[in-house]
Amino acid sequence: MENGVAVTVIEVGPRDGLQNLSFFVETENKAALIRKLAGSGIREIQIGSFVNPRAVPQFRDMEDLVSSLGDLRSVTMTCLVPNAAGARAALRAGMRKLVYFFSVSESHNLSNVRQGREESLKGLRSVLAETAGTADAEVTVALATVFGCPFEGYLPKDEVLGWVERVASLGVGEITLCDTVGWGNPRQVEEICSSCRELFPETVFAVHFHDTRGLGLANALKAFEVGIRRFDAALGGLGGCPFAPGASGNIATEDLVFMFDGMGVSTGIRLEALLDVTSYLREIVPGVVVTSALARAGLPRPRGPQARETRASR
Repeated sequence: MENGVAVTVIEVGPRDGLQNLSFFVETENKAALIRKLAGSGIREIQIGSFVNPRAVPQFRDMEDLVSSLGDLRSVTMTCLVPNAAGARAALRAGMRKLVYFFSVSESHNLSNVRQGREESLKGLRSVLAETAGTADAEVTVALATVFGCPFEGYLPKDEVLGWVERVASLGVGEITLCDTVGWGNPRQVEEICSSCRELFPETVFAVHFHDTRGLGLANALKAFEVGIRRFDAALGGLGGCPFAPGASGNIATEDLVFMFDGMGVSTGIRLEALLDVTSYLREIVPGVVVTSALARAGLPRPRGPQARETRASR
């Protein structure tokens, strides 16, 4: 590990990767997927959303899923909550790290959660109030469309930072900056992430990039270079917002871990085991399109006499 640098890779595939499927993934298969991800060394996993099952039928089994994973102590399990009712249901089920989400773009927020940003901020206060009486509960916030909105285009940086400030002022200790539609570029990532870290030094920032236009890993690298140490990613490159036209999947967990491993940055994740989980994903989600380059090409395996000598010398 170079210079003792380490990052946290947050697996969001069980939530972001499964939410848009046209069929229901059985609870036992979801639980097995999450356990296999934990077995590969991933230490934080977003397992689903406590939302109205009519809106997202995939997560109608959240209480059963959480119950079936009650003995999984090696990972932090998180879930999305859209409102106070979702927070209550999540806490009742045993979840302790809740992710509240809304968009810095008014248009996308109206499309995604059917309310304006001010109303979402009011909802955040309600969620914080719901969790205030639970000593070990934590609320983080995911801000969508930070790096571009499909309806409004690129938002001014000052507008983005204004919403970050309003969230941070409520005492939220962790904020995820999301490139919901994959419009971000490294220069923009550098400007926004650097400003966030400079202006809000008490806040922990994470990033959530989509690879819609092929810049996901480049953006992740730039975020790392300016000091971000928490990264969302999805197994196989799955995911995408149903209310953001053209928003294909997240950066692939396999590819992100491969990049960091090659740089000497510790993730604590074993790539061989992670690729086995990708194979299991194909079993439980028939016809799934895996966009991970590493899953397609495999791990580098030197061949020839020189390579054999190198392996023997280790």
